[in-house]
Amino acid sequence: MVAETIDKHIPRTSIRIFCICTVSAGFWKEVALFIANEIASTARLLKKVLEWPIHKFMPVAIKAVILSPRNTSISDKTWNHEYDSGAWDFLSTTKEVGRYSVILGYCLHFKPAARILDVGCGTGILAHWLSSAAISSYLGIDLSAAAIEKARQLNIQGAEFAVADVTAFKTSEVFDVIVFNEILYYLKTPEDHVRRFAQSLAPGGILIVSMWHHADGVNTWKRLRAGFEELDRVRLVHVPSGIKWNVAVLRPR
Repeated sequence: MVAETIDKHIPRTSIRIFCICTVSAGFWKEVALFIANEIASTARLLKKVLEWPIHKFMPVAIKAVILSPRNTSISDKTWNHEYDSGAWDFLSTTKEVGRYSVILGYCLHFKPAARILDVGCGTGILAHWLSSAAISSYLGIDLSAAAIEKARQLNIQGAEFAVADVTAFKTSEVFDVIVFNEILYYLKTPEDHVRRFAQSLAPGGILIVSMWHHADGVNTWKRLRAGFEELDRVRLVHVPSGIKWNVAVLRPR
């Protein structure tokens, strides 16, 4: 009955035109979205092509001056996918041994019986390195639930792991050593977060920072030195890959 009424008052031609216009509007919306995505993708590719000679041949110190900071955060969904897919398994290879050895050495030299907070602990690699040391306690935090689950599966005695957002983490505990292991260049204002975490240091406590040697890392070191005293720092080179890292011990001024 309703259909008959519509047929009497609305010509079929009008209905066809309405349907065609509706479909056309949706079609052109999809086309516009596709074009916009292609333009954005092409722009990113062009940027990479233009910057490639800079990244390849220009010294890091100069890149740190001419390139804008690229510190950027990554979502927990992306981190979980990468840890589940094994994208970060290389952190357990020999390429990383030198860097972890220095971090461990600094912990044992400056605070042999430390209460340690590992910020951005990943799958618990540093906790594994520390497992044979006579430390008082270890807490590792990371945004990725997948990474924390893998860390807990190590069953390291005395080690605790928690899923936490570094940018919002709060605790009433105090620590003798707080480690920032290849995490600061994922934070937009790393010096602010380091300063906030430093409030959880026990008297005489230290910060250990590790960052691979690149433009954002150089700029981050400059900002950190403005508020922290550098007790020691080493630069490591993994010769086969050419990758360099800076590992330093800091304390608040």
